[in-house]
Formats: sequence, structure tokens, C-alpha cells
Amino acid sequence: MAVLTIDADYDFTVELLTGTYTKYTAGTTLAVGSFTSGKSTGVDRLGFDFSLANLPSGATITQVRLKVTCMIAGGASHLTDIHAYGTNGQEDPEPDDAQTCYTRCASGNLYYDDATDLRTTGTKWFILSGSIITDVGAAKTAVNRFALAMHEEGDNDTIASITAIEYGTPSQLEITYEAVGISIPVAMHHYMQMTKIRRG
Repeated sequence: MAVLTIDADYDFTVELLTGTYTKYTAGTTLAVGSFTSGKSTGVDRLGFDFSLANLPSGATITQVRLKVTCMIAGGASHLTDIHAYGTNGQEDPEPDDAQTCYTRCASGNLYYDDATDLRTTGTKWFILSGSIITDVGAAKTAVNRFALAMHEEGDNDTIASITAIEYGTPSQLEITYEAVGISIPVAMHHYMQMTKIRRG
């Protein structure tokens, strides 16, 4: 088995406040959850995009994990959902406007439901499930990149903040896979045959 760790190469927070959607791509942290601004309550969702260029074509994926670093803990009831961005992670969040990003952060295939990890700070690992293995493989073939998103279940508990690319500690996608190629027994057989030929 081989393990490939991929830094996010694009990330964002998208905010809904008093009916207005705003997309932030240049901050040092990303936010997910609910917040209060004056007398109004707003909601933050977030997303990432990962290049799959270094994942070998045809690789058999066995596990996918997401790593984030939580800088500011969410509330005591904070529950994080991790989805494919869009439908299956093939949609590209970078050109999408704020309202589209907001919708697509909670509309895709669900890979982790109601995580409590962002109630505390520190490094967090999420083993993704559901259709993640199929979706990453399909994204490799179709677009050679994969997008994930987070929102707080119900969008009603205090925001948690995680580090962004600009902070210097980007979120990471870890893919465990078996590469396509000659198996070890076959490779050894070929080696032994070549050795016999050289010895005459």
C-alpha cells in the first residue's frame, strides 16, 4: 500500500448574513458554524479543493482521510458534516459565486456525519466513508481534482475556525491506495528468469 498526502490548493469560507452571500478566499483561517453580528445571525460554511495529479491512474483506493487544524473551537453542541462539494466533488469551487458555494457546501454526498471534533482545538483527522472511495476515483478520471466542504449540522452552533492555506498549515487529503503494476511474485519471477539468461 502507498499513502499520498495532498495539501489543499484552494480553500474558502462562504458567509450568509442578512440575506447576503460573501465568499472569502484570502484569510488565514476558515470558519464553519453560526455567528452573531449586531442583531443579526449569520452562517459560515467552508470548502477545499485538492489536486489529484499525483494519484496514479487506475490506483485501487482503500482509505481517504481529511486532516484539519482547529485554531478556535466551536460551541459545546457543534456538529460538523463533511460533504463532497457540489454533488460528488467534481464541481470546481474556485469560479463559483458566493451563493453557489454556500449551497454546494451542504448538498453533496455525505462522508462524515455529526463530528464533534471541532469542539476542541488541535489537529483533527477524519476517516471519510460513504461513497468517498468511488467519488475520488471518478474525480481522478474525470477532472483530476477533488473538492470537499464542511457545514455545521443545522447551521446553528457557534463557529469553529481552522487554518487556511495562507496560514501556512493547509488542510490535507490523505489517500491510501494500491498502485496498478506488476505484482511482487511476477516481478520476482521475471528477475529470476533474467538472471538465468545472463548466467547462460
